[in-house]
Amino acid sequence: MIKNIGLLINRAFLVLLSISLLISCAVNPVTGRKELMLINERQEIELGKSSAPSLKWEFGGEYHDEKLKAYLGKIVNDLWQNSERPHLPVKFYIQNTSVPNAFALPGYVAITRGLLSEMENEAQFAAVMGHEVGHVMARHSAQRMTRMQLQQLGLAVSSAALEGTEGADTLLKIGSVGSSLLILKFDRSQEIQSDRLGARYMSELGYDPNEAISAHKVLERSVDNYLKRLGKTPGEDSLISNLLSTHPRTSVRLNEIREMINELPPYRMKDDGKFARRFQKATKKMSAANKIYHVYDKAEVLYNQKKYKEAEKKLNEAISKDDNQAPFYNLLGLIKLQGEKYEEAAKSYKKALSIDPGYQPSLYGMGLMNFLQNRYKPAIRLFEKSLELFPGHAPTHFALGKSHFMLKHYSEAIPYLNNFAGAAPQHPEIHGLLGICYDNINNIESAAVEYMNQVQVAPNTELGRHAKKRLQELGVSQ
Repeated sequence: MIKNIGLLINRAFLVLLSISLLISCAVNPVTGRKELMLINERQEIELGKSSAPSLKWEFGGEYHDEKLKAYLGKIVNDLWQNSERPHLPVKFYIQNTSVPNAFALPGYVAITRGLLSEMENEAQFAAVMGHEVGHVMARHSAQRMTRMQLQQLGLAVSSAALEGTEGADTLLKIGSVGSSLLILKFDRSQEIQSDRLGARYMSELGYDPNEAISAHKVLERSVDNYLKRLGKTPGEDSLISNLLSTHPRTSVRLNEIREMINELPPYRMKDDGKFARRFQKATKKMSAANKIYHVYDKAEVLYNQKKYKEAEKKLNEAISKDDNQAPFYNLLGLIKLQGEKYEEAAKSYKKALSIDPGYQPSLYGMGLMNFLQNRYKPAIRLFEKSLELFPGHAPTHFALGKSHFMLKHYSEAIPYLNNFAGAAPQHPEIHGLLGICYDNINNIESAAVEYMNQVQVAPNTELGRHAKKRLQELGVSQ
């Protein structure tokens, strides 16, 4: 039986949550109807604030272009101020990933570089952002953020991607894992409601609402293009599968959007209602960079396939086209680590951090470089900086816990290892490490539980054999 403190806390929270559900209801700001709410607005804002750092790094960190961000952020702010809850905090971000997506929660509205680069005009951007704003205004995201709160420390990671990988394999996983927690499925009625809200918001600001139809086609096209570049089908990419599963079938949805547009209150378009020229001018630099990132994406695929020489060759092609992108040098650092070329890895990570001093993956990478050379104290300092930026980064929790473990700081190791165990309970090392930690601080009951977990998960590893031996010595039946 997999068991840890975080699960007990979560169960207690679930009980309290269930009680509150029985006695609390609120007026939905969009529909005006009373309905049960999982969290109140203050909690919703706080959860958005606490989730934002991990959400940012789950999708590649921020794409830095302050002029573009200001231009697009003004549009998002106008949509937000035209909505039902304009008093909620809001900040806009461009996420530096080729994965086509957009999302919003109180305090955080984002679109990915991959989706933004496929758009043709300002109205399409307003349609997509209006849809995401609609989810927040109708409190669809409240359910999503409640589930995030139920995860210990909000660990934004799909455990399936980490389980079955040991030691350095876990630590050398590239980037972050697209979290199912962050792309939860809205039901059909919520998607349709957000379509309706988005069309209304954009039309009231003078945009042509028919571009909502074009925007949906852009999303579909961008997903197809992304998968083709990677040589994948929708079913082979879990993150894309989750993205697509939140949306009704295209033909049905487009017909419904057309009906919504016909039912809109009277609106007046500004100019042509599209503003393609200024949009394309503003996004030209990013779109050029995005094409170079297509080369980087192929290098990343090769890295994940453990074709390190081919990955480095493809990556150098990307760097030759643009030598000012931190992710390029970060991936180069990972490749060098795989070859135990630590000085070259350090050079790559330092270059990435010179481009973006707050680039979390490279702070983690520098920590990992020290860890692999048994320099655990400097590794811990770097991992702590990584965790400050990305509280939900499971590999950092694992690396911090293991660093303390190697220094025999067993009490310090336990919280980090427990957090990782909550994210990846089937990992073949984690319970054995926890068992040894508890054993060494004389918490025999917890040690026995973790040893039993280790025997269940991976009995034939070195840690599994140690766990069996200790259970026999403790007189615990298996």
